[in-house]
Amino acid sequence: MTSAVKVRRAARPTGTALKFSVAELKAAFNAIKDAVPSRPLRPILANVLIGSDETISATDLELRITYPLRGATGPAVLLPHARLMQILNSCKQDDEVSLQVDGSRCVVECGDGKWTLPTESVADFPDAHEGIGKPISRLPADQFVTMMESVKFAADTRSGRPALAGVHIEFTANKDSDYGQLAFVATDGRRLCCATCEVEQDLDNSKTLVPKRAVDIICKLAASRNAVQLESAGNELLANIDGVVVQARLVEGTFPDWRKVTPERDVELSVAEVSALLHAARMAAICASESSKGTRVVVGDNGMTMTSSSSEYGQSSARCELREVGNRCGVEVDPAFAIEWLESLDLAAAVDIDVESSSTAVVLRCEDSYTVIMPLARD
Repeated sequence: MTSAVKVRRAARPTGTALKFSVAELKAAFNAIKDAVPSRPLRPILANVLIGSDETISATDLELRITYPLRGATGPAVLLPHARLMQILNSCKQDDEVSLQVDGSRCVVECGDGKWTLPTESVADFPDAHEGIGKPISRLPADQFVTMMESVKFAADTRSGRPALAGVHIEFTANKDSDYGQLAFVATDGRRLCCATCEVEQDLDNSKTLVPKRAVDIICKLAASRNAVQLESAGNELLANIDGVVVQARLVEGTFPDWRKVTPERDVELSVAEVSALLHAARMAAICASESSKGTRVVVGDNGMTMTSSSSEYGQSSARCELREVGNRCGVEVDPAFAIEWLESLDLAAAVDIDVESSSTAVVLRCEDSYTVIMPLARD
C-alpha cells in the first residue's frame, strides 16, 4: 500500500490504561478482522493498532480497515489480534476490559481474568494513507450494497487476468447539470453485469478498478450503516463508511470497454417475473454438468422452455410463463450466470429478455441493472 511519511509513534507510557466494555472492543475487533492476515508475511501484521485518535486498525499491506474506537486516546499500542480475540470471547459481554502497557508487555484484565501479552514496536507498523483523496461518489449504504451485490459475482478472480479481477466503478458527469451517472461493472469475459444510477453530484469523470475482496468487505461493513463515500488516492481506494475507513490497493490493468460489450439492437423483448425465471432456471440447471454446462433456452408461442442434458445426470426441463412473448428463437447458455444475477434482484420485479439468435448474446434487464451472457457453441 502507498505509505505516508513515516511518523514515529511513541510507546504508551507505563502506568496508563485504556478501558472498554467487552462488547464494544469485540465489535471493533470483529470489524477489522478481515484485514488481519491468517498467515502474515511479517509477524507484526498479526497485530492491531489501537491509535491515539480513537481508532483501531489492521492491515495486510493490500488492504487496511480503520474503525472508530471511543476512548482510545494517548500514544498508540500494538496488540495481537488472535490472542486478544480469544480473551474477549472468554469474557462476559457487559464486563470491562482494561489494557495497561508495561514496557514491552500489555496487561489485560477482565472480570476474574488477567493476561500478560507481548507487544511490538508501534513505529514498525505500516502507516495509513494521509491526506484527501479525489472524490468518486457518495451513495446511501443500502443503495451501494444493492448495486454491488448485482454485479460483484461476475468478477474473474481465478484466471489470473488482473483487469477482470475487480469491479469497475465509473462516474460520468453531465455537462448540462449537476447530475452524473455512476456505474458498477464486472465481467469474466463470458458474461458482464452492470448496475447504474443517477446521482446529484458535481464531480469529475473517473474510472476506478476495485478488487473483489475490498468490495466484499465494504459491502459487509455498509450493511448496517448510512452512507458510503468513495475516493481515490494514487493507486488506492478510500471508502469511508460512516467513519469506518477501508483503504485498498486498486487493481492494475485496463478494464474492457464495457459499453461496446452491451449490444444495441431492435429486438422484440420477452418479459418475465424474476421469481418465475429464477425458478425455471434452477430446475433446468439440475441436470447440467461441469462438462455439459449448457441449458437450451427457447422462446416460442407458448412461452419459454429451458432444457439441460448430460451423460452424468440425465435430462431436465422447465417452463417459464412469460408476461409478454417477444422474439421467437433458441440459444444455449450457462444457467449459473442467469441464476447468480437473478438471485440479486427483487423477486417481484420484471425482467426484460433480449434474445436475438442462437449465436448472439442474451441480455437480461431489470430496472437499472442488466447482464449480458454470451452463448455457448453447440457441438
